[in-house]
Amino acid sequence: MILRSMTKHVKDQNWFAVGLDFFIVVFGVFVGLQVQQWNEMRNDEGRAKAYLIRTQNDLNADKNDLMFRIDFWKQVSDYGTSGLDYANTGQVGSLTYWELLIAFFQASQAAEFTTTRTTYDELTNAGDQNLISVELRDALAIYYLESGNAVLSERPKYRENVRGIVPVAVQSYIWENCYGTDATGEQVILPCSAPISPERSEEIVNLIAGDVKLMAELRYWMSTMMIATIIGVDRAELATDMIAKIDTELGTESQEENQ
Repeated sequence: MILRSMTKHVKDQNWFAVGLDFFIVVFGVFVGLQVQQWNEMRNDEGRAKAYLIRTQNDLNADKNDLMFRIDFWKQVSDYGTSGLDYANTGQVGSLTYWELLIAFFQASQAAEFTTTRTTYDELTNAGDQNLISVELRDALAIYYLESGNAVLSERPKYRENVRGIVPVAVQSYIWENCYGTDATGEQVILPCSAPISPERSEEIVNLIAGDVKLMAELRYWMSTMMIATIIGVDRAELATDMIAKIDTELGTESQEENQ
């Protein structure tokens, strides 16, 4: 329609009309490009917001997971300390031999922590880091760069070797009565009564406590639990800081949308 009109005006040498037609064409293209750019910006803003919300959910999952594991590692460490105290002194103290046997066994538990990084990997693999602010981008890079500490996912030799000493029947009882998992799959250590005599418990406890190499492995595992707790607390604090930064960025985006 416009092309036909311009052709007619050129033939008629109506240069004002030609200029007006040309302006309409240029203006239409300009508006079309602006609308396309605006739509792309809105799409980028929507993708950025989705990335931020999902990353925040990942960080909250990390934080909650770490809080559980820190508590669990404390339980494991307390059991290990009780076992080592007996191995070092030969004194039962306020514990029964069954409770000491449970202490040696539960000290072999492990609760590995793995950083939830699905959204961050998707963001980086898609090359979409530029959708978020430079400050937040750098902070997240540091958080995820430091996510692979082996201490947080280690399984000790003590775990394998102490379970090689405790009779299978006793282990079966412990798994069925002294251990469980909750609705989320997290581990729970439960109190339980003794299925064997005090004399049999004492015999097994002394087999464990008298194994010098095994006690060295237990001491190493207790040291690992201490380090894991320190790192876990630091990562939980860092996750909290990242969550706050994302809140700020999401708030900034909302303010810009309302302007």
